[in-house]
Amino acid sequence: MASTWKDVLELAVGIELECAALYEVFAKRSTNRRELVYFWMNYAEAERYHAASIRIHQSALAGMPEMGEQKFELESTEAAAFLAEVRAAREKCEREGVTIAEALHLARWVEEHSAELHGRIQFFKVFPEFGDLLQKMAEEDRAHRDLLTSAEKRWAATA
Repeated sequence: MASTWKDVLELAVGIELECAALYEVFAKRSTNRRELVYFWMNYAEAERYHAASIRIHQSALAGMPEMGEQKFELESTEAAAFLAEVRAAREKCEREGVTIAEALHLARWVEEHSAELHGRIQFFKVFPEFGDLLQKMAEEDRAHRDLLTSAEKRWAATA
């Protein structure tokens, strides 16, 4: 069964906030390297910005009764499973710690999967008025993934 726009956007907010929390754990684990703390806090802030953007669109759509219960091909269970994976990774990193190399690798995986989910939601086809939101987020996530690849080359060897 397909998910409604409300389901999809609520899960998208949860994913963004959980990613921010994960990146904050990485920052806390990097306190001996200010450059890395700044790096991870910027990533966390970008994720919180994504969540806030989705909330704004959620509010606007809620005031448009003609939208009804639009359906998406993406199953909410798939997005919920990704959210659970990110949460489990964050909890493990909080509990056991994480190396720079592990953090960069995990963050790259998160950004890649997040971009893929945003791209498949195809929000822009259902709501052209707000169509660029998740498309732009997917582009940003891909750019973050690429930056993380460069960061791995830079910092992972120094871990």
